Amino acid sequence: MTYTEATEFLFSLRRFGWRLGLETIQQLLELLGNPERSLPSAHIGGTNGKGSTAAMLAAILQAAGRRTGLYTSPHLLDFTERIRVNGKPIGEAEVTHLAARLKALCAAHFPHSPTPHSGPDAAPDRLTHPTFFELTTAMAFQFFRQEAAEVAVIEVGLGGRFDATNVITPQVSVLTNVSLEHQEYLGRTLPEIAGEKAGIVKPGVPVVTATRGEGYEVIRRTAAERGAPLIPIQEAYTWTIRESGLAGQTFDLSGPTRRYVGLRIPLAGRHQTENAVAAIAAGEALEAQGFRVGEAAIRHGLEQARWPGRLQIVSDRPRILLDGAHNPAGAQALAAFVAEQRSTLNRLILVFGVLRDKDWEAMLAPLGQLADQAILTHPPADRGADPHELVAADRYCPKVEIATDPREGLALARAVAQPEDTILVTGSLYTVAAALRALGVPVN
Repeated sequence: MTYTEATEFLFSLRRFGWRLGLETIQQLLELLGNPERSLPSAHIGGTNGKGSTAAMLAAILQAAGRRTGLYTSPHLLDFTERIRVNGKPIGEAEVTHLAARLKALCAAHFPHSPTPHSGPDAAPDRLTHPTFFELTTAMAFQFFRQEAAEVAVIEVGLGGRFDATNVITPQVSVLTNVSLEHQEYLGRTLPEIAGEKAGIVKPGVPVVTATRGEGYEVIRRTAAERGAPLIPIQEAYTWTIRESGLAGQTFDLSGPTRRYVGLRIPLAGRHQTENAVAAIAAGEALEAQGFRVGEAAIRHGLEQARWPGRLQIVSDRPRILLDGAHNPAGAQALAAFVAEQRSTLNRLILVFGVLRDKDWEAMLAPLGQLADQAILTHPPADRGADPHELVAADRYCPKVEIATDPREGLALARAVAQPEDTILVTGSLYTVAAALRALGVPVN
């Protein structure tokens, strides 16, 4: 098997979609000797910011001298981005070897094709073939064991309660925030979605959260029922942002155990400060359990943290800014950052490509009102929305054009932009990935 054949095998399973349930992944991991039990872990869930939080916590643990595994999804350009040890992506040879082993296990033990998920409580067939995400999750755990990782930071894929990653009993759980998303899987209301996400709360395991409102109440009740110490960062910590700009932020933080002055993160947007505080709180929760972390590791780890495709500057003159905001809450956070920096951006040209199952109007409204021109495009995905169907876009932006794909949209934007202008590419990680490819910008 070659690397291309390995990824083709894995990606072929995407056509079956998601199956939210734990029985199949538990069977698969048992066949592998339960690698998920071989190391301590932190479990990161929520709607937005969980990838950034995971990346920052992993950087902190690595700076503390721990050999750290990091499992995130989705990838931007290459499958290997999903699985890392000490910041280094899994190699193509390792993906190939593990995919071949997993394929053989599946052929021997799971004879039936995967079936699409039909609801939160649907029970999978005992012999149903693992899905793409289940195989990828098993691959990550097996790789971390092979590489002698000392701790793993695991990002939830979808929801929480029935997500394939929810086979672990971590040392700390994090729920960044809760907003409406994936309602066909997780429920129609905010409390229902929060209940699914709170499914990662384990008895006795500390839970860090930045969630507010109805979502917080669900998480608070769940933590109380399960005897899980709750750390709501808005109550346990206070922070002041000293500097905020395109290059990142500097902030001061006071918490239960220490005070930090002049913490620096290279991630832009005030929402990333909140994610950083969640990562620090998780690190301190691990510290309370005997992990050596310390202020120096927290400070250095945050300074070294990177999370591509999130308010990432990839070019100057004109400035090209990429952000993977793909739901209304993410778009609101992005719009808040753009509004704050508006005077430094000159003319703003928005390149916007969204998936058709998203509330595109709630995303485009706050962003379009800040833009001088919008170019609507089609993300390279089966679920990509036809830009011609975004008929009300001119309500939110004075000038609207259509491009067939993000590459063309980026070319149109660059053709009209002056050197001092800013091009913002957003709406979907698929759109951002296409822009990275068009510009030849690597991720790893």
